[in-house]
Amino acid sequence: MVVWVHARDQFDWLKIQFPSGAGAAGVDLFFVISGFIMVYTTYGKKISPLDFMLRRIERIAPLYWAATLAILCVAAVAPALLKSTVLSGPHILASLAFLPMLSPAFPNNYWPLHIPGWTLNYEMAFYLLFSVSLLAHGVWRIVLLGICLVGVVIGGIFWQLNGVWKFYSDAIILIFLAGAMVGYFMARIAPAKNAFMGTLLLSAGIMLWIFLQSAETGHRLWSAGMPATIIVLGALVTPNVGTRFLAWLETLGDASYSIYLSHIFCLAGLRVLSKLIGFVIQDNFHGWIFMFVCLIACSATGVFVFKYIEKPLASKVRDLHHKMRTKMRVGTANSAG
Repeated sequence: MVVWVHARDQFDWLKIQFPSGAGAAGVDLFFVISGFIMVYTTYGKKISPLDFMLRRIERIAPLYWAATLAILCVAAVAPALLKSTVLSGPHILASLAFLPMLSPAFPNNYWPLHIPGWTLNYEMAFYLLFSVSLLAHGVWRIVLLGICLVGVVIGGIFWQLNGVWKFYSDAIILIFLAGAMVGYFMARIAPAKNAFMGTLLLSAGIMLWIFLQSAETGHRLWSAGMPATIIVLGALVTPNVGTRFLAWLETLGDASYSIYLSHIFCLAGLRVLSKLIGFVIQDNFHGWIFMFVCLIACSATGVFVFKYIEKPLASKVRDLHHKMRTKMRVGTANSAG
């Protein structure tokens, strides 16, 4: 969904042929899944806030930092690949630190150097608030998380916050809470798989999303976040069909983070390549061909990045983290001795 939206941005005429930006709701789906996973995987476990944050940084940061540094390299070696990149020292540092800062290239947006990374700025903020909720247990974790997230949004409205604080207090962060509530429901209630209920929820969520997107009304919390929550819940209660020919979907799911971070490089390359070979003819047929090629190429690139960059990089980071923790434990034991 996100690749589709950004593929439209490669040529102005594509936006005319494909005017709907509904694919941006892939971000909202991502937020719901993230909220669900954080709660579901930590349910009933005692985890320190610091350990949780270190593990999330270990999981998210390395590939994002690599992608950001790759943009710097491309900007230095082949700037023609980048449609609109303006380098600024403070902005680069803020991007690497997951801190929102007005983009030099897009002064009205708090976008990092790697533009899709704006969602990761929200993600890291959510992780921080979620780490606080780990101090509580059971349902009180969800209550504390809800108080934090709702309180931030209400505070932003009440004090009419601007700048970075307006970015953080946007109601979009409540989509994480929706996913967290789904996570608690699935962990605490553990409803039985039900094909009818799953199909009903999936169908209802998709139809609601289509209706709200066509209506173009309301904040994305409602127009995209609510349907995404219903869709995720429907997927969770749907029995595993166990169909081998759908295994490629699991591969795409595993590689989703790599696809998300690598697709802008692939799209830029396809845009330049299309111009070089004279493929770009502004008609419906060539528009559909270009978009289809973008989906396939970005997916394939993301799977490659996942297998040969993300997984090895994550493994090395985990090994380094383990060695550091082992040395710290040994040092503590020696001091105590």
